[in-house]
Amino acid sequence: MSRSTRVDAFVVATPGLEQLALAEVVALGVRPARAVRGGVECTVTLPQLWAMNLRLRTATRVLVRVIRCKADGFDSLARGLARVDWSEWLPDGAVDVRASCDRSSALYHSTAVAERVVEATGRPAADGAQSLVVRVLDDVVTVSIDSSGPSLHQRGWRGPAGRAPLRETLAAALLISSGWDRRSPLVDPFCGSGTILIEAAMLARRMAPGRHRSFAFEQWPSFDAAAWQRLVQGADADVVDRCPPLVGSDRDAGAVEATLANATAAGVADRIAASTLAVSDVVTPRVDGRRGWVVCNPPYGERLGRPGVGPRELVPLFDRLGTVLAQQFAGWRVAMLVPDEVPVGHTRLAFETVLHTSNGGIPVAVKVATVPLP
Repeated sequence: MSRSTRVDAFVVATPGLEQLALAEVVALGVRPARAVRGGVECTVTLPQLWAMNLRLRTATRVLVRVIRCKADGFDSLARGLARVDWSEWLPDGAVDVRASCDRSSALYHSTAVAERVVEATGRPAADGAQSLVVRVLDDVVTVSIDSSGPSLHQRGWRGPAGRAPLRETLAAALLISSGWDRRSPLVDPFCGSGTILIEAAMLARRMAPGRHRSFAFEQWPSFDAAAWQRLVQGADADVVDRCPPLVGSDRDAGAVEATLANATAAGVADRIAASTLAVSDVVTPRVDGRRGWVVCNPPYGERLGRPGVGPRELVPLFDRLGTVLAQQFAGWRVAMLVPDEVPVGHTRLAFETVLHTSNGGIPVAVKVATVPLP
């Protein structure tokens, strides 16, 4: 398989992030591409596939469709699978096959389907090996190979995570959907382990999010190490030195330590300032009078594993936050990632919802407002 070979790919994205992922895919010059529920369908060359893994910020992983065939039983499934030259796709070693089947299909036993696919590849099965994803829907079997390996939210820099880490892909989605211009100062008064600040620094500096990790496709027979290195060098050449002030705080000293450690691992520690502060003590950073953005993922009980902390208990926090915003951040834009029931109205800001998605299975929204001038 040559580097110019075009393959069908599916960019997996958390529901609600499909349009953001599509915009990123199109920005890489991938055509055709279209958003569907759960991701983006597109046709790519192998270098484009590598580039998507390296550069996409809001995607979860990238799958490549190896075969799609009609199968109304195990015999027809075997015939379809036999059409694939598995040596073109799979490295030496085991495979990890995960299958899902709808009950309207003749093949509805997912474990049996997975076993047949393993058998067709001629390789042993093992958890954590090269992943194949099988979907059976209306008697149509689609077998895809995972080009990413670990989820793309794993950028390769995270160490200490704190109690409720925000996924990097969701932090990127929050920043992008908020409308932050990547030049204005940004403050996160609930910085946790620093995910929003680090993603902001990488966005502003145009740093490829996958630069410090490896990918499953690097083990494929089609992989060209020299071509990949040129692609990585191109991504490195795109990095700029420009970065606005990025300031974070948290009442938990351990979280602030984690922020600084993670920022160091990500190579952006010199762009981020973080300190231990209660939200009541947050002040506008010294940014020569420029107005900026407050972007945050405020605490809420379920996210922290404290289901007894409900909306009523959070009212004082959002009251205090609203007071601080009014006193310290007049004219600034504010973006929050919160569940609908969280009492953001107690900030006394007129929020607009710009995105619906989920965080750890909890429905959440990105809400944006401007702090009124006095």
